[in-house]
Amino acid sequence: MGVLWWLVLGWVGVGTAAHNLSLSFVPQSVVVTFGETASFDIEANGYVSSSFDLQLYWPQDEAMQIASNQTIPLTMGWNNRTVSLLIEPLKQGRFIVQPHIEPTGAVDDSRLFLLIKVAMYKPLMIISLMVGWAYTACWSAGYYPQIWLNYRRKSVVGLSFDFLYINIVGHMSYVLFNAFLYWNSFVEDEYYRRHPFGLNPVIGNDIGFAVHAVFGTGFTIFQCRIYETGGNSVSNPAKGIIATYLLIIITTMACAVVDKIHWLDFLYVLSYIKLSTTMIKYFPQAYMNYRRKSTEGFEIMNRLLDLAGGLFSILQMVINAWNFDDWRSIGGDPVKFGLGIFSILFDLVFMFQHYILYRKRNDNAPVEYPMLPKAP
Repeated sequence: MGVLWWLVLGWVGVGTAAHNLSLSFVPQSVVVTFGETASFDIEANGYVSSSFDLQLYWPQDEAMQIASNQTIPLTMGWNNRTVSLLIEPLKQGRFIVQPHIEPTGAVDDSRLFLLIKVAMYKPLMIISLMVGWAYTACWSAGYYPQIWLNYRRKSVVGLSFDFLYINIVGHMSYVLFNAFLYWNSFVEDEYYRRHPFGLNPVIGNDIGFAVHAVFGTGFTIFQCRIYETGGNSVSNPAKGIIATYLLIIITTMACAVVDKIHWLDFLYVLSYIKLSTTMIKYFPQAYMNYRRKSTEGFEIMNRLLDLAGGLFSILQMVINAWNFDDWRSIGGDPVKFGLGIFSILFDLVFMFQHYILYRKRNDNAPVEYPMLPKAP
């Protein structure tokens, strides 16, 4: 990661402590192609006790080229000034532009940085965007083949209830994590304090995707209440796992209420619950298929769509890593990458069960086998 240091010098008529001025970049994250000029604004907002000029000097850098120096004139009182600048990237990569300000204390620079990602080829950026929409569509559509199969059969025989109930706990935790980090400024400020050069990792699409996942799983659970079950139910081990999750959620929430931990830490706990449910939710369905020696009632199309989505997701990561010369981005989030591979492996397990091990139909297979045998 390259770091471009700026020197910002100001001439102040009175003590700097009298100023309440902040500088910010709009937008704070810019994506451009190699040889393309990137434009952004520097916004100055706040109160100053006396007039002065804020001069911006741009040193030479091997990664970026700035056309000229800039001056931001500030008058006594409240100011809202914007200065437009152009940056010409000189090489691929991911760069953080961070200012150094003098005199110290004249400006609030706690969030004064710019993230610039420079790609080699613009067509690859378009392909990456299309691949991103492709895996989102695959993962979103993956809930409906099972819903349609249940409706057509008027039965949920062969579908693991453990899988569904563990899955919805993870999805609901993910909704809360995304919603609070995206909309709650108190939580967002704490995230920025811990990650000074980070941007909010949650975007609007994340919330929509998570809410849709809750809807798809919740509707399937509703079908389990109205259609034939064949005696299937949630197993005792699955109930114990879900009860453990709820106990962890209640305990950490109580700690956040009494200020023993920050609310951001509570949200992190929710995210860990989502990750752990992803790791264990597939076992009940695979075990049920094994005990029944059949995949009847379990729609394989949802696993095919999940597999396609996972492969598209990895393909996008590889395309971006090559186009931005940022191969560390793949290993930068090993948990997310590892869970993606884990899900793909289970998709292959389900496909092996469906197309090879249990190819013959077995409509009379018993279904009273959830994740583990029930306690007597």
